[in-house]
Amino acid sequence: MRNIHEIDFMFEIAFNKILPDFYDEAFQTLDDKILLTSDSEELPQLSNKIKMVYDVPSFLKVSKKNFKPSLGLKSVIQHKGYCINLRGYNDIETYLKDRFSRNSRQVFRSNKKRLETCFDISYNMYYGAISIEQYSKLFKQFYDMLKLRAKEKGINNRNLKHWSLYNSKVYDMILNKQASLFVIYDGDEAINISLNMHVKNTVFLFITTYNIDYSKFQLGHINWMMQIDWFIKNNIKTVDFSKGNIAYKKRWTNKEYDFEYHLFYNKSNFISKLNANWLLKKLQLKQTLRNLNINTYYYNLLAKLKGGNKFSKKTDYQLSALNLLPESKIMAPILFRSNPDVLHLKRIIYTYLYLSSLHVTDLEVYKDLQNGNIYYFKSPKEILKLIL
Repeated sequence: MRNIHEIDFMFEIAFNKILPDFYDEAFQTLDDKILLTSDSEELPQLSNKIKMVYDVPSFLKVSKKNFKPSLGLKSVIQHKGYCINLRGYNDIETYLKDRFSRNSRQVFRSNKKRLETCFDISYNMYYGAISIEQYSKLFKQFYDMLKLRAKEKGINNRNLKHWSLYNSKVYDMILNKQASLFVIYDGDEAINISLNMHVKNTVFLFITTYNIDYSKFQLGHINWMMQIDWFIKNNIKTVDFSKGNIAYKKRWTNKEYDFEYHLFYNKSNFISKLNANWLLKKLQLKQTLRNLNINTYYYNLLAKLKGGNKFSKKTDYQLSALNLLPESKIMAPILFRSNPDVLHLKRIIYTYLYLSSLHVTDLEVYKDLQNGNIYYFKSPKEILKLIL
C-alpha cells in the first residue's frame, strides 16, 4: 500500500544507533537500564498515511512520546526472536553446560581441535582498532563468502544489496566501538566472519558467513563458542540473534521473545483509520498461520520449487587406496590451495583432512594427465586415488 511507510526498528537502533521518532527511550528489560534515548522531540505528521515500525523486540521496553489526541497506535505480535542473557555467567564453560549435553560439548571441542590440527588457525575480534587495509581486505572476503553461500542455498541475501552502505560505515563504527568483526583465519585467509553491532552492553548479531569449503568442521559452532567467550570476558550482557525459526538459534540462546509491529495512524483521517485496521487484520492472520506452521509448509514447498536455482560445490567422488603412485610422467603436482583450476577440489580435500586428522601441508595432490577426472592424494598415512 502506498500510504504505508515502514521503519525497521532493529536496524535503526543497532546500525544507526537511534530511536524512531515515536519513542523517547528504550529500556533493557533484563536489567531495567536505558539502552537508547531520543534526541528529537518532534512527532511525525501522518495525514492519511500509516507508519509501521516493525521488529520491536519485547526484551526492550520502549516509552512512547506524548502523542497528540489524533495519533493512534495499534500493536500486534509478529515472529519469535532469540537472544542470550549472559547475566550470571563468568565463563563460556558454565554457559555451555547450561545449554548443551556433555556429548555436544565434546563434539564442539573436537571440531575446534580438528580445525586447528588441519590448518594454521587464529581468531581475532576487531573492536576499537583495525587498519583500513585489513578492513578493506576483510570486507572483500566477507562479501565473496556471503555471495557464494547465498548461491549455494539458492536464496537472495538482502545484505548483498546494501553492501556499499555497510562498507562505507562499519570501519568508523569499529574504531568507535559501535561494531565489531570477529574473524576465524586459516593463515591470512578469513574463513569465517561475523559482523556485530554494539549498543552499550548489548550486541546485535548482524551478519555471519563462512567459507563453504570448510563445512565439515562445523565453523558455525566454533564461531559462537569463541564469540560468546569474548562477550562474557568483555562484560556483554545480552546477545541478540534476532528472528528466524532456525535450529542453531534455539540451541545457542537461552531466551525467547516476541517481535511487535507498531502501527501509527491518524485517527482523524478516514483513509488512515481504514488502512490501519486492514493492516492489523492482515498481520494477525499471518501470525495465526505461523502459529499453525502453515508458513513452514509454504517455504518448504517454495524451496522445492526453486530447487533448480541452487548451486552446490559438492561433487560426487570415489576414493580408493593405492600401494604406489603412478609413474611421474602421467601425473603432475598441483597447488590445490591457490590454483583456480582446481577450486572444486577444496571441499573434498578439506573433508579428507578432517577425517584423517592431517595438516594441510602434509598432503600432496597430483593431477592425472591422461584423465581430467582423476587425482591422487599422498600423505604420510596413505596414497589414494580420487575419481570425480
